Amino acid sequence: MLTIFLIAISLSFDSFAAAISLSCQEKKYCIITALKISGIFAITQTVMPAIGFLVGTELSRFITEIDHWIAFALLLGIGIKFIREAFKEKKEILSKNWKVIVLLGIATSVDAFVVGVTFAFVTIPILLSLLIIGLTTFVISLLGCQFGGHLRNINQKKIEILGGIILIAIGTKILLTHLFF
Repeated sequence: MLTIFLIAISLSFDSFAAAISLSCQEKKYCIITALKISGIFAITQTVMPAIGFLVGTELSRFITEIDHWIAFALLLGIGIKFIREAFKEKKEILSKNWKVIVLLGIATSVDAFVVGVTFAFVTIPILLSLLIIGLTTFVISLLGCQFGGHLRNINQKKIEILGGIILIAIGTKILLTHLFF
């Protein structure tokens, strides 16, 4: 169980950073928005390893060859959107946009798919593992929203640019980790 908890924590780091980026855009902390962000991230971090577990080895060779490119492209696109929004006069608050949150949830949980594939080859209680991953991601994302809420008092334009850079950096980290390590 300790191993599964440590896996859950490591899987949720990207969700934590994305939650910070999203919550920095809010004018004031909104628990409903924080719960929405955390819930979507928890669901995607739970569903992706479940899919990976079900798919097993057949598609894993193909998916693991391109998963990092998918995550990179999604995070790059959303990061660029954050940066562009920082320079617009009348901005859409991305933390209110379901589509953006779901895409971020998917992009930050692509590596969880691969973890799910490995679950297919070891003897672990899969449902309990998925529950631990989901709950851990939820709590850590909620903490990210809270932390991001404290950062929003800094120059809003700078925070949105920083949020975009963070998302691009996460995508780049995922890409470089898969390409070189």
